[in-house]
Amino acid sequence: MAKTLNLRVHKRSYSENSNLNEEILINQKDVSDVVVGDVVEIYHIEDEESRLLLQVASLSDEFQQKGIVSIEQSIATTFQLRAYKDVIVKKVDPKSVSLDLVEMLFKDQYFSRSDFWRLRNGIIDSCVYLNKKIEHAEMRPQVMEMWSRGERVMCGTITEETRIVYRSSTAVVQIFIQMSSEMWDFDILGEDLYFEKALNGFLTDLFAKWKEQNCLHDVTIVLFSRTFYKAQSLEDFPDYMRDCIVCDYKGRYYQDFYRIVVQNERYDDWTTTMMLLRKLCNTYKDKILNYHRQRGHKVPVAYNSRAAQGNFLETLNMSLNLFEGYYIDRNFDRTGKVAVVITPGAGVFEVDRELANITKQRTIDCGVGSDLVCMGEQPLHAAPLFKFHNKHAKNSLEVGDDYNIPHWMNHSFYISKSQIKARLQGSFIPRIKPPPEFFEAQRRPGDRKLIAHSPNQSEDEDNFPFVDYDEYDAQIWKLPTPNSTRFGSLKSPYHARREPQTLAEAKQIKKPRKRNVSDEYSSFVIEKGERRGSPAINIPTLARSSSTEDVSSSVGCYPIVKKISSKESNNSSETEETYFSRRIVGSAESPVGYSRRHIHQAKSRRALINPFAPSRMQFKMTSNRRRWVHAFPTDPQGAAVQTHHFHVYNKKGSSALLEKLSRESAKMSQLSMDMKKQPSFTVQDSSEKCSEPSSLNRAASGLVTEEKEFYVGSVDSCKSISPTSSLQNLERFGHSSSLGSTNYSSTMDGGLQGGRVLRHKTRENRSYLWGPTGEQEWSPDMTTGVDWKSLTMPASLPITTDYFPDKRSLENDYTVSQYTLIPEDVNSEYYSSPPVSEDDRFYRRKPLLVTELFRELISQRLAQGFQIITKMKATMRSQETLVGSSPQYPLTSSLIRARPRSGPQEEIYLSIGLIFHKLTLSGQTIQVTQYRPRHEQRQLKYLYRYRFQVPDSLGYDISTSEFRNEKLENYNWNYLDQYICTRGEGDYGLLDPLKYWRARFFLLPCNNPATKKIIEGNDRCDIYKTKSKQELQQLISGFVRFLETLNKIRRTAQTRRPKQHSGDNVSTTPSTDQQTAQTSQKEAVVLSTSMPSSKLVEAMRDPQTGLPMIPKQTGLPENCFIAEEAVDWCIQNIQEVKDVGAGIHLMQRLQDEHYVCHSSGNAHHKFIHGFYLYNIVSPKDKPKSDMYGPVYNYLFQNEWCEVSILPVERERSEIALFTTDESPCQVSELWVDQSCNDWRTLSGIDSGAQGWGQLAGSRVNLCAIKATLTHKYVHVEVDVNNRSDRPEWASARYHAYYSPNAAFELQIQWMVATGSILGDLVTTWGRKAQACGFHLLPVPGDPFALPSAPDSDPLRGPIFVPLDIASLSQGGKAIFHELDSDAKSKKLFHFQDEIIKRYGFMPINVCVSPTHRHDQTDDQQQYIHCTGGMFSLIESSHLVSPKVVKTTPSRFSKKSAGELRKDYIARQNSNTSSSDVVTKNKTGFLWSWNFMSSKRWRSPNTGDESFQDKMLADFRQFCANENNRLTEFWNDFKMSAL
Repeated sequence: MAKTLNLRVHKRSYSENSNLNEEILINQKDVSDVVVGDVVEIYHIEDEESRLLLQVASLSDEFQQKGIVSIEQSIATTFQLRAYKDVIVKKVDPKSVSLDLVEMLFKDQYFSRSDFWRLRNGIIDSCVYLNKKIEHAEMRPQVMEMWSRGERVMCGTITEETRIVYRSSTAVVQIFIQMSSEMWDFDILGEDLYFEKALNGFLTDLFAKWKEQNCLHDVTIVLFSRTFYKAQSLEDFPDYMRDCIVCDYKGRYYQDFYRIVVQNERYDDWTTTMMLLRKLCNTYKDKILNYHRQRGHKVPVAYNSRAAQGNFLETLNMSLNLFEGYYIDRNFDRTGKVAVVITPGAGVFEVDRELANITKQRTIDCGVGSDLVCMGEQPLHAAPLFKFHNKHAKNSLEVGDDYNIPHWMNHSFYISKSQIKARLQGSFIPRIKPPPEFFEAQRRPGDRKLIAHSPNQSEDEDNFPFVDYDEYDAQIWKLPTPNSTRFGSLKSPYHARREPQTLAEAKQIKKPRKRNVSDEYSSFVIEKGERRGSPAINIPTLARSSSTEDVSSSVGCYPIVKKISSKESNNSSETEETYFSRRIVGSAESPVGYSRRHIHQAKSRRALINPFAPSRMQFKMTSNRRRWVHAFPTDPQGAAVQTHHFHVYNKKGSSALLEKLSRESAKMSQLSMDMKKQPSFTVQDSSEKCSEPSSLNRAASGLVTEEKEFYVGSVDSCKSISPTSSLQNLERFGHSSSLGSTNYSSTMDGGLQGGRVLRHKTRENRSYLWGPTGEQEWSPDMTTGVDWKSLTMPASLPITTDYFPDKRSLENDYTVSQYTLIPEDVNSEYYSSPPVSEDDRFYRRKPLLVTELFRELISQRLAQGFQIITKMKATMRSQETLVGSSPQYPLTSSLIRARPRSGPQEEIYLSIGLIFHKLTLSGQTIQVTQYRPRHEQRQLKYLYRYRFQVPDSLGYDISTSEFRNEKLENYNWNYLDQYICTRGEGDYGLLDPLKYWRARFFLLPCNNPATKKIIEGNDRCDIYKTKSKQELQQLISGFVRFLETLNKIRRTAQTRRPKQHSGDNVSTTPSTDQQTAQTSQKEAVVLSTSMPSSKLVEAMRDPQTGLPMIPKQTGLPENCFIAEEAVDWCIQNIQEVKDVGAGIHLMQRLQDEHYVCHSSGNAHHKFIHGFYLYNIVSPKDKPKSDMYGPVYNYLFQNEWCEVSILPVERERSEIALFTTDESPCQVSELWVDQSCNDWRTLSGIDSGAQGWGQLAGSRVNLCAIKATLTHKYVHVEVDVNNRSDRPEWASARYHAYYSPNAAFELQIQWMVATGSILGDLVTTWGRKAQACGFHLLPVPGDPFALPSAPDSDPLRGPIFVPLDIASLSQGGKAIFHELDSDAKSKKLFHFQDEIIKRYGFMPINVCVSPTHRHDQTDDQQQYIHCTGGMFSLIESSHLVSPKVVKTTPSRFSKKSAGELRKDYIARQNSNTSSSDVVTKNKTGFLWSWNFMSSKRWRSPNTGDESFQDKMLADFRQFCANENNRLTEFWNDFKMSAL
């Protein structure tokens, strides 16, 4: 019942106890029929169009105002509801206002796909409105757009059927600009070069829209091209070029070039980048073509390729190599990934068929958005279009080309402002570009050849065999249909009739034939012969590689199977199906020869695709085709559409009306093309007429002439958009076709054109060949704009789809496997002896409930790319007997029948590619059923060689990369499910094949005064000084406090006493009273090592002057303390204890006498200096034997992060660097002596097979098993504040040793954690680190990953900075010439180590060997700058010749990482093409940037981009000995010995 109430507004209060935090406040007495959870509609009486839907969250008794409804102020403003005016409040049925699609936008957050699903589940049955901010489990998206029944709406309710699309304004965007030869051509108007159109037009508009929408993407911009060489053989090239020269299928030699302009940059203003782009584009062509013309080498003439011949697919695969590692180097403020390719062409590319298949499968499986933006004019055929290489053209009788329309790619055509202006002025704009030969003929009219027949034709010409190509082509481009004969012959009516033998005869009996799209032609029926595979899956063969989903073998050729339409066939079985084939003539695989009669006898092999009429070809629906369909809105008929594709139709269908159009309307009509009477593109029946548009009110903008309409979305729709003829709206078409309020909505209400609509049943089984949706028909009248929404706020892969194979496909083409999870059995140890105390529950967490486990198994599959198949419960009930009773699965059937089971309580289907999973929850049992293809798709590999230049590099480096499709069926889901079931605490741990997420962080000291001086303008950057002993002690003290944060130890000022040597600004200095008390205590009792241990322990427990204890907390015993603080206390309070070593010795004595014990209770655990937890044992708990303490807790290491700290014993100024025999790690006190300081030995862990893991009974202790000398593992409590809707956990890999002279690593690894919650936890750690004198910064897993590595970015590589040691020679003798080779190498490494430290670099970890760092592992050669923005790696060994590491699909290089880096450096030095450079022994540094450090992590202590550029420039000058700086440093280095 509707009520009239007076409207008030209120500001939202976020106080938990306030009722003002609700969206709507209403008195229950005014609306007695409304209860909590109901949806009410609110609108003004005089303005019924602006209606608001809100959900009543509470009916508080505090709101007692009668006749009043109060709405939150911002909501009222958005919906134009005026305060103190009467409104109608009416309860509505949520189903009547349900939404079909909701788009949500988020920024600066990381969402996994499992988070999307959990967020969706949390907002079902809720009411949303435009710009509503939603919060669930710390995920905070905002409602961006809503669709219902084909129209945009302002509000509605979310139901189970609502599809939710997630868009990100902070995604990873890679922009590739194809610098083909057309870039330097003028556009169709002759006003701008294409690269000017791309830069000054498209990119300028794109960056402006990013700024308008407040987007902050992680952007990489790359210029790429293919350069051909006029060469006859490889011998025409210099030796140094041959490793990267490739010969294509036509025998042409080429090289591919990539110029990275910016890499992983996040700018608010792209003006500076645009200036750089213009500069590079102006010089790109000359630099590339003349790149090898230097130093007298003879190089063949180079020329740039056309856009169609370019390296388009190779470029997409380069981005896929990066995107497939989405789980590595995980950022917590980025979600989404998209590759944008800008081409000057029209979207036509000549590609390799196998590479096209690899690219397609990788793109679909990875869920990556690929956008192609064309600067050229939209062609008259479907785009994008692939033309496959005909590699066997020389040895085959076949002619013509084979095409493919990639549906997995989104495409746009950019229309510049000058083009819009020309169209408004009525200028004719052609949509095709004449070939160059045409213009050459125009310039030379005398050379033209007449093609017309002469009146006196020879008799031979009259007798030439005639072929009716119109009739022939009609048979080619038409889908096969059943013949009236049940088992017809291979002959068609065309073969049956007499063929004309001469041209004259043909003219008499044949007339010009009018061809319509809707014409029906008979096809040919092939007798069935042997049984073929199901159309759902194409069985791959070695003869040719094909896709697995389309009718054409260009995209996966399947025979069309239909029942025979006859009385006898009504009850026929499956064996009575007939296969129809289509002949191939005309454009591909046609025979060559003068005898035309053989043309009809050609063997039919491949069904062709007609790019000019792709809508006539429909194909079998597959899961890959429906992967992205739920990301698009639907028109009123339910067809998914893309709103940047427009159709133009004549409203009344009369050509006479076109003459009556005003001049303005005529100008508007040029926007798309000249109007003509639109023929009906029939799919089934063309008798139905388009109904008139309804009069429903809608808010849409568009372009409409007086008698002409522009339609957005499906060609099936016949609804017009608001008429306008303004220039502003025309510009919106070119620049804002799908963003915000300027979107062209497919607002059609009930409009139906029978000839253009696939009926519901047909749409489920067939799909159009063109377009990502498969439901939007292409036509020549279609005008494609720019999909600004996808380019500005890219969408993530939807979590739902709607395809599942039919019963016949499952039986014939799939194998089925099953396994069962019973959580009670897996975790029987926990349930048989449950924890009894709080401490026990701290170490033994409760296992997941069966419902929680079921939800988590779904989440894990979604996170790995699976999609939930909607509407499967009703359709699959009849197929429940498939696995259990099918004769093909007798073993599975017996297993199922042997286990009593009730009806499934919950069932869900998921899919990725050709793999389907069914999860069934029945009581306390979870059954997992996997459907895999019976014929696995073979592994495809493609080895690619190219040249690339990264920012700050001086030349184009040679590299290789391998593209391969992933075999998804190899993923071990059984193992992962067991890991989830045991919460990662049992026998199943994280393995690399599981693709677990990981994020690596370094803890670095901050507040370095040298950094501040450089930022303020100091000319030189080699001004970093070695820290004093006191400063290093301060870092140790701060590190201990930081580990207290990681371990969640809460200490007050009283429990953390200040240290006399610390002097840091965080610890409070002792008061006068405290100092007096400590002095009097020392005067009363003087502690000495000669005293009994009991007296020392008694002094330690003194509440005033004793050892600072940790307050009692769960998981720790009483009287617990930190080892580092105990040693420091001994140094301060005991006379004989002067250093750390003496303190450790004394504490070990107390432990041997059982006065002190490790907090785990392990009596074999020795005393280790650092953040190790020990406790003073009370007399009653003192053990009687030497086995273990009171209670030995073998799970202690899993929960507590313990780190050994290397002590600081001396000042660096005391060491003579030039003459010392110590290595750099010994000088910096980074050496871990394994003989006496191995933490595994000191902790009582047997380094062999037996260890802590065997003490856990039936399970192993994975944290102890995986631990190494340098790294340990610990569990991480992710959801500290219980904000998630599920149990979550993670683990951390961290350094086992810490030195204040090195960085400290902390890597988080997880499978079950919400990105936003984990990100908040890391942010909290970062704030605590700053308070302790550090900054916590994200770093890549491998800062020096080579572009040729399998899991690295192919367009990223370190920069080599050579060190000019030749300038240091004296009298022609090199430095260290008096030493042998090994000693010389060590001294040279020591010299480089001092250089890199002078620039503020520090090792990333400690040394585990007393030898020089040059022969250590890769990690032990790496350095990171104290600001965290740069890395350096010392390479001092001799280099080898620059050879590209040639790998084959079956054999890989066995070189070590160091050898591969040396090859990489050698190739960098060979870029100058000087042979003498390669043979020289190069000594220097590898330099790389920390691309993980964004503005979120930057501070005055980290510097900005200009600071980093200044560091590299000055470092290069120093190493090149400019102004004799290197020589001066060398002299100072030698003087240190004096």
